[in-house]
Amino acid sequence: MDLGFTPDDIADIITANPWILKRSADKQILPSITQLKEIVGTNSAICKVLKGCAWFLHHDLEKTMIPNIEFMKSSGICESQITKTLFNFPRLFTLKPETMKALVQRVDELGADRNSKMFVHAIRTLASMTRENWELKLQVFRSLGWSENDILFVFRSKPSVFTYSDKKIREVAEFISCRGKYHASFLLLHPEMLSYSLESRVKPRFQIVEILKSKNLISKSASLASICKLTDNKFLKRYVLPYKVEVGNLFKYPTS
Repeated sequence: MDLGFTPDDIADIITANPWILKRSADKQILPSITQLKEIVGTNSAICKVLKGCAWFLHHDLEKTMIPNIEFMKSSGICESQITKTLFNFPRLFTLKPETMKALVQRVDELGADRNSKMFVHAIRTLASMTRENWELKLQVFRSLGWSENDILFVFRSKPSVFTYSDKKIREVAEFISCRGKYHASFLLLHPEMLSYSLESRVKPRFQIVEILKSKNLISKSASLASICKLTDNKFLKRYVLPYKVEVGNLFKYPTS
């Protein structure tokens, strides 16, 4: 049956999911693609989803994706957030519905707001971790001196922090703490700092900014958190190229 896919679409799908050639077109592929199209709307969108999660054509979507989406909607989760998550993290929707319900209940118990854009990310974070790994991650944050309320605050505002490696979290936290320039609440207010590479981003940018501040070349109030958010190219243009003599040797220039 012609589903309206271009040759390029078909090639992309088969390349991402070569085992699809062994599936029944009428009993497995067609029903799954029809259900996907009802949700995402276009063939190009279907291709994007299938390239991100080959398992969709291996699952009975009437027993996984559809009830999970309906449950999310009934739970008050914004439809645009559901669709965005389907594109970016499609595997989440292949969970058993009872597993999804249990995850939503846990996120509720942790105090996340269903109206927040972070709610779906909180679900995904918990789905990626065993309870044992969750407890281990709590121990890491406690070792930083964070209280239980601090930990829950960060989980609700930036749940992806809980997916970062213990090593990265400890390295960045130790570096920030040892500088003596930042209040203990700095990482609580800027948890995204824990996602950055210490050696390739946090440390060199800190060094560059401190040199520029010491020479009164930039404002003393320049925030490390906002500076670390900049792309390499933006950081280069704003803080390196105008001061190549002072700091040019400290910055690793982008190769492309």
